[in-house]
Amino acid sequence: MKKRLYAGALLSIMTVAAAAQAQSLVYVSNAESGTVTGYQLDKSNKTLIPIGTFPAGDNAMSSVVSPDNKMLYVSVRSKPYHVVAYHIQPDGKLEKAGQTTLPESMAYLSLDKQGKFLLSASYGGDLFSINRIGSNGLVEEKPVQVVHTGKRAHAIQVDPTNHYLYVTLLGADQLLQYHFDAVTGKVTPNDPPFINIQDEAATGPRHFVMAPQPDRQGKRSMYVLTEMAGNITRLTLNKDGTTTEAEAVSSVSPDEDMQRGEAQPLNGDKLPPSNKPRIWQADIHITPNGRFLYSTERTSSTLTSFSVDTSDGHLTRLASIKTEQQPRGFAIDNSGRFLVESGQKSDRLSLYTINDSTGALTLVGRYPTGKGANWISLVEQ
Repeated sequence: MKKRLYAGALLSIMTVAAAAQAQSLVYVSNAESGTVTGYQLDKSNKTLIPIGTFPAGDNAMSSVVSPDNKMLYVSVRSKPYHVVAYHIQPDGKLEKAGQTTLPESMAYLSLDKQGKFLLSASYGGDLFSINRIGSNGLVEEKPVQVVHTGKRAHAIQVDPTNHYLYVTLLGADQLLQYHFDAVTGKVTPNDPPFINIQDEAATGPRHFVMAPQPDRQGKRSMYVLTEMAGNITRLTLNKDGTTTEAEAVSSVSPDEDMQRGEAQPLNGDKLPPSNKPRIWQADIHITPNGRFLYSTERTSSTLTSFSVDTSDGHLTRLASIKTEQQPRGFAIDNSGRFLVESGQKSDRLSLYTINDSTGALTLVGRYPTGKGANWISLVEQ
């Protein structure tokens, strides 16, 4: 009995010690600075502690972390277009492992669930690419597959089963649907190969997230943020990997007097003047428990929160708050207690706590970062 008690106590001490050694890391891509800035998220003191600044390349943007939390991949959207691979060191510093040429300027990076393939979508090239990742963590040069799409492919992700792949087409108001072969990394169109996401005018499907768990009816929801329409379209994932539109919920604060947006010109020109500020939504994320969802709108510099009905996936808007100027990207930690948000026209990051019961955000700190901060990846070690 004493041995069992001793063993139990030792296991408890080891568990506590492991938890104490665990750390949360935050990496921010800074397009104008051409860098990645690193921070440690100190959850006990609700602060960000700077780790360092690491060179990446002009227009460093989308980033993604490997499933084992050992690698960080960053898309560099200046010629020659490429992805930089970093080893994440025990102290959180980044060590460049190598870089790999990509077929185009990639607006969005993700990985399959096994971390064997890099998935990248090109807004300007109207395509997506799938590249194998070697055992050394480096992205292989020759793509497994390059698929030409309709206008302005924006985001790309596999589903939780790793059997299906989806791509939003901002310029065609569509969601592409594919079968994904986790062994070869290749895709084939599903039936139907796409669904339309459109109401009376262009909606601009941009980023999307999937509910971490099915609802009480056994169905899983996908939430697609529309860049121009100012809403979130909820889709239901079917067993065959296809999707069915369920509803669209307004995601722009009613306090903001805005008009429908328009797609940004590819040549960098500004849109002509408008009567009212244009809607220009950016990013969307959901808490790990699936109870709260958040989105950003760049023109009004707002961050909006929603509650998620776990019985059917329905969204209810809770509140919109002002945040960093032109909020581009944000991330939620694995505990669902912290949200880190960046602004493309701000030199600061905002750190918020998330209320477990209400989803309300409380600003607990702002921290310096590089110029053009636009993408955030979190690592839990």
